Amino acid sequence: MKKTVKTSRVAGQLEKMYRLLNARFFNGELPEVVISLKKTVGAYGHFTCNKVWQAGDERRYEINISSATLSRPIEETCATLLHEMCHCLAAEKGIKDTSGSGNFYHNRKYKEIAESHGLCVEKHPKYGWTITSPGLPLLDFIEEQGWQDLQMCEAVSLWDVIGTLPKGAGNGTATKTKKPSSTRKYICPCCHQSVRATKAVNILCGDCMEKMEPAE
Repeated sequence: MKKTVKTSRVAGQLEKMYRLLNARFFNGELPEVVISLKKTVGAYGHFTCNKVWQAGDERRYEINISSATLSRPIEETCATLLHEMCHCLAAEKGIKDTSGSGNFYHNRKYKEIAESHGLCVEKHPKYGWTITSPGLPLLDFIEEQGWQDLQMCEAVSLWDVIGTLPKGAGNGTATKTKKPSSTRKYICPCCHQSVRATKAVNILCGDCMEKMEPAE
């Protein structure tokens, strides 16, 4: 499987995907955007409703893909990119596709746009029609492009997640960190049988009727 790890390379690949998805699902109607890679808490990506970037003589929207989620299967990353592209289409056509406090609620207009552009949509109880997954048209397109063999990844640390990456950290290589276990182990002092619990408990060994002791 081909891996894309450097930030510049990942952004370049996403820009290429954007253009090909634009041609396939939007007839090339969407404008050029700036693809950014920033850690976002609680979201796979976002779209700026205003053209916040200056590129030469023109202004551009930004689509961000959370780099903390790049290790997902490529079809999920593509679905996120296409999700944000649907917001771009709505912005270009003046369609109000979100509402509510902070414009986080994805309304039925968004659902209609997404479902007609290669996505499957489910309703979130709080944020509306925002749960998107790749539909068959998108999956077929990914296979046509050979993207199924592409895996993007980036080093992720606690500092990445909270958005305060220290200078020099994050070298663009995949890393894994082991989470501490939330279970506790108890051992019978007589027969040495053991059990595990997710919290502190008082427990007896059923064979010896002795109180089991926490393991060191």
